[in-house]
This record gives sequence, C-alpha cells and structure tokens, in this order.
Amino acid sequence: TRCATSDSSAPTMTQDAYYEPDLDGDFEGGDDRGEYAIPSHVENFLRHFYTKMYEQNVQEVQVCYENIFSRLTERYYKTSPWPFYEDVGAFCKNDRLFLCLYQELYYRHVYSKLTPTVDQRYESWLNYCDLFDLLTKEPLAVELPNQWLWDMVDEFIYQFRSFCQYRAKLKTKTDEEIAFLKENEECWNVLGVLSKLQSVVDKSNINALLEQDRTGSARSESENPTSKMAGYFCLIGTLRVHCLLGDYHSALRALDSIDFHRKAPLFTRVAACHVSTYYYMGFAYMMLRRYVDAIATFGHILVYISRTKQYLTRSYQFDEIVKKNEQMYALLAMCLTLCPQRIDEGVHTVLRDKYSDKLFRLGKGDDQSIATFEELFAYACPKFVLVERPNFEDPTATTGQEVYRLQLNLFLNEVREQEKLLVVRSYLKLYTSISTSKLASFDKQDEASVRQQLLCLKHKTRCPTHVSGAPLSGTPASSSDVDFCINKDLITVTDSKDTTPFGQFFIRHIGKFEEIIHDLNEQ
Repeated sequence: TRCATSDSSAPTMTQDAYYEPDLDGDFEGGDDRGEYAIPSHVENFLRHFYTKMYEQNVQEVQVCYENIFSRLTERYYKTSPWPFYEDVGAFCKNDRLFLCLYQELYYRHVYSKLTPTVDQRYESWLNYCDLFDLLTKEPLAVELPNQWLWDMVDEFIYQFRSFCQYRAKLKTKTDEEIAFLKENEECWNVLGVLSKLQSVVDKSNINALLEQDRTGSARSESENPTSKMAGYFCLIGTLRVHCLLGDYHSALRALDSIDFHRKAPLFTRVAACHVSTYYYMGFAYMMLRRYVDAIATFGHILVYISRTKQYLTRSYQFDEIVKKNEQMYALLAMCLTLCPQRIDEGVHTVLRDKYSDKLFRLGKGDDQSIATFEELFAYACPKFVLVERPNFEDPTATTGQEVYRLQLNLFLNEVREQEKLLVVRSYLKLYTSISTSKLASFDKQDEASVRQQLLCLKHKTRCPTHVSGAPLSGTPASSSDVDFCINKDLITVTDSKDTTPFGQFFIRHIGKFEEIIHDLNEQ
C-alpha cells in the first residue's frame, strides 16, 4: 500500500463540530506525491468518516456522505477513481463493513464520472452481495442515514440495468469481454438481483414490522433502524425491478405490506424514494389497464411535488425528481385520454400548459394519435431490460430494445382497441336513451357490430379500483364518464361523471383567504 502520511497542518476533528476540510490550499508535496499517493485531506476524511460511523453519529455521517465526499471528489477525483479499497484499509483498521461501504461509493463514482470496465462491473456486484449481507447481520454496530440506504438500493438497481444494457450490445465487445461474460453468467443475474433484495427483506423482518405498525402491536426494543430501513427500501427496489422486467402484477404485489393510507409512510423520509415509488406504482397500474388507480397515483404525487418544490430544490437529487415529474405528466396525459377523470385543478392547469397540443392529438383517434402515444410512452416509460442470456455466437442477434418494443406494442394495441370505441362513447354522451338501430345508423354499421362494440366498451371501462388494503386489491367498478345498460334494442345511458364540487372549492379558497387576512393582521 502506497499512501501519503498525515499532514500535521490538517484540520482537527472534534465531536462538537462537523468536519470541514480546508480545500483552499494545495496538497503538500505538489506533483511529487506519486500516482497512487492519497492526499492528506482524503486520509483525514476517511479516518473521520470511520470514527463517526461507529460512534453512530448519524448527522455527521450524513454530512460526510452528502457534502464532504462530493467536495473531495470535485477537488481530487473529478476525472479519476478514488483510491482502491486496499489502499485505504489502514485508515479504518481494515474494517470489513466500512470497506464495503467505501467500495459502494467508489464504484458509484466510477459509474457516474467514468466508464466502468467489465471487471469493475463484476467487482461491484460482488461488493453489493457482501454489503447487503452485512447490513442485515445482527447485531449491527452502525446506523446509517436513510438517504444513503435508499441510494444504495437505487444504485444497485441502476447498475443492474446498466449491466443488462451493456451485455446486450455484443457488437461493440472485444473477444476478452465476451469470454468474461460467458464465464461469469451469474454476474448481475436477474434471479440473483431479486434474491438479494428478497434476502434483505427477509432478514430485516420488515413485513412483520409493518404489520405490527398497522395493528399497533408491541415492538422489539432491539430493532435496528438501519436493518429495518434497508429492508423497506428493498421492497421498493423489488417494485422497480419487476417494472423493468414488465411483470406489473409482481411489482404491485411487492408493496402488499406497505400501508399507503398511513399518515406518513416510511418512504416519505426520502424525497427521491417517495417520488420513485409513486412513479413505478402508477406505471404498473397503467400497464394493467387500471387507469383510475394510475390517475389517482400520478395526481397524488404531482400535487405533493408542486407543494414541496421549494424544499426539494435543496436535495442533490432534485434534477432526477424534476425528470420523474415531467415523465409522470406525460403518463397522466395518456391515462386521461384513455379514461377521462376529474383531477386536481392545479395539476390539470399544469398539464394543459405542458401538453395542450399533445392532448388534442391524443384524442383524435387517427395515425397521428398513435404516433403521439408512442412518443410520450418512449419518453416517460422506465428503461426496460433484457435479462435473457444473449446469443454469444451471433452478436447482432440482440440490441437491447426487444423488451421496450414488446411493452410498447402491448400498450399501443390497447390504445387502438380503445380508440375504436371513442366514436360510440361520444354518441352515448349525447343521449339518455337511444335504440341500437339508430346508433348503428350514426356509425354506419350493422346492429350486430354495434352490439359488439358496446359490449367491448362495457368490458374496457370496468376494472378493479383500489379503495383500501394492498395496492393490487380493488373493487370492480366502471371507470367511464358514461355508463349504460341494454334492454333488448334500447340503450339507456346514465351520466356517471362526478359533478364539480363547487361547495368544496369555495370552502377551500375561503379558508386560504382567511389565513392570508390573519397573517396580514399579525404583521
């Protein structure tokens, strides 16, 4: 191990103040420190990081993780990797858990700022396997910030997706890389990824803990918050992985233990986790043709983002939250076209401002409409992954886009079926009763075809709607703004669209104005 000795002029570290390295001056030794020498600021930071972690000083650990690490990266490792873990072992007594956590940051930096090699991808996979095992081991001697725990799961799934995309593009691989992929097929294997997430969930006993919260049962005093939150975030991670695979039923099933009607669910402790949960849950609802639940899910989180945007700007993940926000508006536009519903006024206003032209094209029911659906789906959908073993004998056989094309075609097939019914639904909204023969004459079809379309419309607009319990549960109900029944040759139409709650609108705004008047009087 080759590293620099401690700088006697380095800032001292006390338990009463946050560690703030002085990065204004140059590192002592200048360019003679050698290729693998570690700056004294970095060495002191790692020693301090290790000490505060085992002191269970969560606030100080969070400052080191969110602020100091990024500042040192910008100063010393903007275009190069951090020191390898073997070179920093002396600063942490070669502690296995700390070195695993350090490697998690090391490889995340490589993925973010550099281009990872196939060896680095494999080593990162092995490190995550060790890290998740250690985080759920009892008794755990450290307590980590919730933000870091969520970022671990988030990065774990990102690297899984990145590896699947990397492996699918065999045309750009060297013979050595292809040979490595053949020999290490367990690397980032989808079953291994799901198994690792599930093992963290099981070892943390998070499902039982959430059930105790729901029923108000007594809790164990020895419960470790780090193990608990790691298991909780892995539940959300399982939702995401299944969405990337296109298994939306299993995706929602992963959330069975989470009570979304609780005042402050655990996922609200990390803003990025909160937004990600609702994005993937809403997308799963949309692909399962549960448009009412998808609209409610997107509407809820979009209202939350709009009301807390001034606070979310403080997060270093604000750009990612903004991107998810824009994607959910696109998904909401498609869902509202397929299933018109009343939504929050503020969300509806923003939606009109952003997508007024696209909303018009979506509702036309022609080729231009299909092209707009495809454009918005491509922009707003998750980056699906191809998890099957590629054909190493024919590098041109796979491109990595097969799963995306499959999911897109499934969605567009549903859109085409829905658009055939738009004309029938528009006629029904004009009448309280109409004969099948008259409706057939309007649409220039025979009565048998009209009856088929009416039955199809009834089927397409009736789906489970979530009321309470697990996200996958639901009560069958009509999702259309028009309901009808057929008695022999007579169609009786019922307008099931909710009336605008003007009373609630005025009460809400009267309350807001009273608060403004009260604040002005106090001033």
